[in-house]
Amino acid sequence: MTSHGSGFRRRMPASAQRHIFLRREVLWPAREAVVNSNRTEIQDVDATTKEMKRLVLEMGADVVGIAAYDPRFLFTDASERAHRFVIVFGLSMAYDSMIDIGPRSQAEVHRVYYRLDDMANRLAHQIGAYGYSACAQGNRGDFPLPAYAHLAGLGELGKHGSLISPELGSSFRLVAVSTEMPLKVDGPKDFGFDEVCASCNICTRFCPGDAIKPDKQEVNGVVRWHVDTPACKPWFLKMHGCKICLMVCPLNTRGRLKAAFQAVAKDIREVKDAAGMVELIEQRTGEDYSNVVVEEK
Repeated sequence: MTSHGSGFRRRMPASAQRHIFLRREVLWPAREAVVNSNRTEIQDVDATTKEMKRLVLEMGADVVGIAAYDPRFLFTDASERAHRFVIVFGLSMAYDSMIDIGPRSQAEVHRVYYRLDDMANRLAHQIGAYGYSACAQGNRGDFPLPAYAHLAGLGELGKHGSLISPELGSSFRLVAVSTEMPLKVDGPKDFGFDEVCASCNICTRFCPGDAIKPDKQEVNGVVRWHVDTPACKPWFLKMHGCKICLMVCPLNTRGRLKAAFQAVAKDIREVKDAAGMVELIEQRTGEDYSNVVVEEK
């Protein structure tokens, strides 16, 4: 029997548990930049923007963009900051690890989250050295990362509720740094993914919890693709964080995952639906999800 936050954690691979510990106990307390009192005045915003992006890519990120800080996009328990910009960056996950869905994929997710949080902390402190306040914004941060990634031009929201990148498909994770440092905003871009999602139902068909809706709905005053979280959550907890919807997304073929997606496309054709995919995953990982009971607290 598993529970969210206790049994769910106990079923995680040891490497995932270590990365969670490091993020929670080491990186999170250091996410606020120490601000140098000797401020470097920014004379060339374009040059400074390019330098910040260069630093992010040099640290190992795959994609980076900049959005305007907007207090409308904050979690309800977050306080508004005197920040003007948000640097958002993403890192691809090893696709061959992700497609097995089991413990190996969970280990990969937390490896990538740790790398991203580490990079965000380092970038925040680099900005602090310029004399500007900055804060690393991970999953426990002030705002939803996919929203700001869209505003930074990194992708579009897919029917499965996650961001789709033209370079990384759906197999990546995000982090951000909010700051008062003057920067140039990239802004959102139209990659045509919304039109594709409107006519594609693969993630809907392969969701074991039937949580992905085929049509947009109005949520908090915004008409958008909607995932039924209560329907998703039991399978998310059972299947080591699940991720089936992200792996079967055919838009993975638009970027660097084109060749790797061929094996998943073959599985999609052969198993046909969610039940068949769960059975295939159980065969490959040795897991039996029918015996995993989720106890909510």
